[in-house]
Amino acid sequence: MGKPRNSQLRDLFGKPVLNIGHRGTRGLAPENTLESFRKAYESTHIFELDTMLCGSGELVVIHDETIDRTTKGSGKVSDLSLSEIQSYDAGSFFSAEFSHAKVPTLREVLLGLPDECIFDIEVKSFGFDKDRWQLAKALLMLVTELKVQDRIFITSFDPNLLQMVKKENPDLLRGQLIDATWNERDWELSEPDLILPNFKSVTKTFVRHLEELDLIFIPYTVNQPGDWENIIQAGAYGIITDRPDLLKTFLEP
Repeated sequence: MGKPRNSQLRDLFGKPVLNIGHRGTRGLAPENTLESFRKAYESTHIFELDTMLCGSGELVVIHDETIDRTTKGSGKVSDLSLSEIQSYDAGSFFSAEFSHAKVPTLREVLLGLPDECIFDIEVKSFGFDKDRWQLAKALLMLVTELKVQDRIFITSFDPNLLQMVKKENPDLLRGQLIDATWNERDWELSEPDLILPNFKSVTKTFVRHLEELDLIFIPYTVNQPGDWENIIQAGAYGIITDRPDLLKTFLEP
């Protein structure tokens, strides 16, 4: 496995403990909307988001394979055009006050927040290699066009997709997402610069192993003060949370 670029990560992130807003601030606004990221910006400048290609080829910021849960519409993201997706209310599922919210494009989010913002871009992969290539290339073209390489890192549960990102642009920082169960062979394939584990995976044995590999870890999705304390004591470089407002208060001296 390649050597993680910890000095580059520290240059990007600054000092721990990072406060990373999950899908913006999922606890205070409809997830993955511009409203959510702007609300999160009151507490942090680092955000996690999810992206995939819609049917007309744009990268949209949405978590699920379908629009059913987070909009008034229905259907697979990959089958719907951007205009179709954005014709639906994407905020009422959270609260009526957000009924004007729409599913944004990744371009709109990257351009719609201040330049100091850092983005953990989780690339959602559901298909075969052809789909992975289309997704990776669309992402890398946008990153190059907008010149945001120095304030993003790319994450995915799919090590094959991360390998494709590395092949196309080895300079981009990459993070391997893992759930409560994990397979280190995935890491060997993706050669990540950091690990983003489900916080329930963060045991002493797990942390010791990461230390041996010199890998920084940032767990998700951690929402309780007791868990924040445990994660910090375990040595996490940051915390991904639905409530960056509360975490900010918790971290303040």
